[in-house]
Amino acid sequence: MFNLEGKVALVIGGRGRLGQSFCDGLLSHGADVIVADLASNLPIQDKKPIEHYDIDVTDPGSIDVVLEKVINKHKKIDILVYSVTGKTEDSYKPFTEVSLQGWRKIMDIELEGLFLMAQKVGKHMEQQGFGSMIFISSIYGVVANDHRIYEGSNLDAVYSSGNTNAKKICSPAVYNVVKAGVISLSKYLSAYWGDIGIRVNCISPGGISHPDENEDFVEKYSQKVPLGRKAGLNEMNGALVYLASDASSYVTGHNLVVDGGWTVW
Repeated sequence: MFNLEGKVALVIGGRGRLGQSFCDGLLSHGADVIVADLASNLPIQDKKPIEHYDIDVTDPGSIDVVLEKVINKHKKIDILVYSVTGKTEDSYKPFTEVSLQGWRKIMDIELEGLFLMAQKVGKHMEQQGFGSMIFISSIYGVVANDHRIYEGSNLDAVYSSGNTNAKKICSPAVYNVVKAGVISLSKYLSAYWGDIGIRVNCISPGGISHPDENEDFVEKYSQKVPLGRKAGLNEMNGALVYLASDASSYVTGHNLVVDGGWTVW
C-alpha cells in the first residue's frame, strides 16, 4: 500500500532542508522525484536520481515553463508536495516592528505561490482524473505560539539574515497566518476536487531539530512536548509517504499533525 513505484512526484521546495528529506522518503518508496525550487548559484550536490528545475512560485510564467517540461517528459503528475517557506530581514522582530513589505513577501511566497501551483497542477490532475496534493503547514497554523520560549533564542541568526542583536526575538505572525491559510485551502480543494479523485491533505510538523539552534531554546521547546524533544528531520517522511500513497486512498481534507504531542496541551 505504501509502494510509490511508477508514481511521479513533484516537490516544490525540494532543495530546502525539509524538502530534501521529503525527496529521500519518496525515493525510498520507489517514486520518480522531480524538484522545483529557487535558482541557486551553488552547484547541486545531490547524487540521487532526481530531476531539478529552477522555479519562481510567484511567477505564473515560471510555473508554466516547469510544468510543461514535466508533463512533456512524464505525461503525468501523481503527487504534488508544496514545502516552501521564506524569511525576511525583519521576520523575527516584534510584531509592531515588522514591515508591511516583509509581511507581503511571505504571503506571496508561501500562500499565493501555493494558490498558483495548486491551480496549475490541478488542471493537469483534472485531466488525469487522479492525484495527491500534500501541502506543508505547521502546528502554528493550528495553535498560537508560546512567546515565552523565544526569550534567549538564536532563531534570527539561524533562519534569517535579520538583526541578530535584536533585544527581543519573536516568531513571525505572518508564518501563523499563511500556515492557517494552507490548511484552509487544502480543505477547500479537497471538497472541490473530491468527486474526480484528487486528494488534498496537509502535514503540520512540530519543531524540527536544527544543529545550530541554541540549547536554551531547544530545552524550552522540548519541555512543552509530551515526547520531550524536537522531531528528527526524517520523522516527517512517514506522514508524507502515507498521504502520497494508496495507504491513504480514503483520506482527503485532513491535516496530519506530527508534533510529538505539542498540540494536546
